[in-house]
Amino acid sequence: MVSKVFSWHGICYIRGVIRKWIILIAMMVSVLPIAARKRKPFVPDSLQRFAISVNGIEFTMQRIEGGSFVMGATPDQYDRDIYTDKPAHLVFLSPYYIAAAEVPVLLWRAVMPEMEVINPKGYPTVPVSYVSWYDCQEFVRRLDSITGLPFRLPTEAEWEYAARGGDKSMSYRFAGGNEADSVGWTYSCSGAWKHPVGRKHPNELGLYDMTGNVSEWCQDLYGPYQLSTAPNPCGADTGSYRIARGGSYDDCIANSHISVRRWYLPETAVGDVGLRVAFTLPNDPMMQVEPEELPLTRSVRIKGKKLKFIYVPAEKPYYISEEIECALWKKVIGKEAPGKRTDVATGMNRSERLRFAENCSRNSQEALIVASAEHIVLAEQQHIIEPFQPDINNKHQTSTRSIQRKRKVASKLSSLAEMIGVRMPKQDDPVLLQFKKADDDSRPLRLVMYAIP
Repeated sequence: MVSKVFSWHGICYIRGVIRKWIILIAMMVSVLPIAARKRKPFVPDSLQRFAISVNGIEFTMQRIEGGSFVMGATPDQYDRDIYTDKPAHLVFLSPYYIAAAEVPVLLWRAVMPEMEVINPKGYPTVPVSYVSWYDCQEFVRRLDSITGLPFRLPTEAEWEYAARGGDKSMSYRFAGGNEADSVGWTYSCSGAWKHPVGRKHPNELGLYDMTGNVSEWCQDLYGPYQLSTAPNPCGADTGSYRIARGGSYDDCIANSHISVRRWYLPETAVGDVGLRVAFTLPNDPMMQVEPEELPLTRSVRIKGKKLKFIYVPAEKPYYISEEIECALWKKVIGKEAPGKRTDVATGMNRSERLRFAENCSRNSQEALIVASAEHIVLAEQQHIIEPFQPDINNKHQTSTRSIQRKRKVASKLSSLAEMIGVRMPKQDDPVLLQFKKADDDSRPLRLVMYAIP
């Protein structure tokens, strides 16, 4: 009997021990993988979008990855003669953050409670307006102080890159689509008044109202565009006017596409201009990337023809093109150059060369400029290109001066012939103008584009 009892208790004891070991092993199996995981540093989620709260009012910031884009009057934007967004030019930007929506009245009041803004209809979620550029500078300064983030107004280039959809751009005419009224409040659908932010369709990056509602102050001084710009351009160095972008509820559709520019005196406060905030993190890990090794050659397609460019190391590295042939000149300019198709195009004046470079930039969507004497000399010194040797047996390689002289003689002969009643065919020559010695340039035409910094 004793042995039976002992045996029963022994069995229970052993079962209890086994149960405890099973539980302990199960706990270890479930806990060890978690303990083995290394703690990763904080990285924004795939959308890289987060909310910020200021005195109980939330707004959203969107990360914009750095990249390059063609800014200004690109083919998808251009439908009429707008001279302020010419020439289209290549821009390089580092990563930054921009607000998903315009600053509404209630956020402005949370940051600037003592400044009463004009809002006749009293809607707190409409974008703030009647604020000057100076008022906006005080707003971002206080926002910086409250949040500890370096808030500012976006630069004009940052604004346009974000409006176009950044690296997700679908090349829309308006911010988010080709139908203005589906993505923004313009004169045709606004009822001549601003509307609560975020009610229309967003663009490719999830940004609202970058077309219409109110125009938005940018950081930059106004100045004409240049074909070549440094990375992260900040506008003109001098001037009196500040840039505003994006169209408004009071603008027609034709004046609302992305590339349209406006400018006002910084003390101006009007009903259809507000703001959108941005910031750049100085310790952003994406800002600290190793420079890519630049290719030795690049090809640019212009009017269906590939033009080869060769890398030139310099303080500001650039690529210089092969010599422009007559065939490409005719395709781009639309008129014959003196010589056969494969001859080197020479004898054009400076205005013609600049027009050629501008047309090539627009067609290729690359920032191309006419190679200067310094560009050519440096490339020759490094034996990257061969020095030009005029062919004395080639009658087509003549100077601009002789070509202009022939054009003048032809014009005078035509005038004299008309006086005696003989009609001579007139050449449609847009460069038949007073010759200037500074225009004389018989060197072959080459183009330059700057390398990625």
